[in-house]
Amino acid sequence: MKVCVELNVSDKEFYDVMMKSLQEELNNVSKKKLELKEGLKYKKKSAQRKGIGSEITVYIKKLVPNELYVATFNTAIDHTMISYKIEALDESKIRVTYEEVYENISSQNIPAWKQKMAEKQSSKKAKKMFKEIEKFILNERNK
Repeated sequence: MKVCVELNVSDKEFYDVMMKSLQEELNNVSKKKLELKEGLKYKKKSAQRKGIGSEITVYIKKLVPNELYVATFNTAIDHTMISYKIEALDESKIRVTYEEVYENISSQNIPAWKQKMAEKQSSKKAKKMFKEIEKFILNERNK
């Protein structure tokens, strides 16, 4: 699944908000202070899942300031890789390309229609999240 949106914010503003959000998550899941960097691995519990597949191993594969963030989320039943590619169109406008690759590794097959539905939902959610981030940044700018 791939989503591409243009936002009226700078690449630095967008990247900084993402990193701040990730650092907050790290602070919530770990008792020790973890540094957000390429190669970092940590575990967290899923809020949506119970039992098998509820423990997620997050691996930060790539972090390129103001340009790229790639991570994998692995559980006992599936693997998901996400990437955010940020392109500056000018000093206050960017194009963000979000990609999500899902792989079911459990013995239970997921029907194709269910997978398509999940991708559509995920795509809608990503677009909404980007607009919320844009709105947040613009509000912060006007303070």
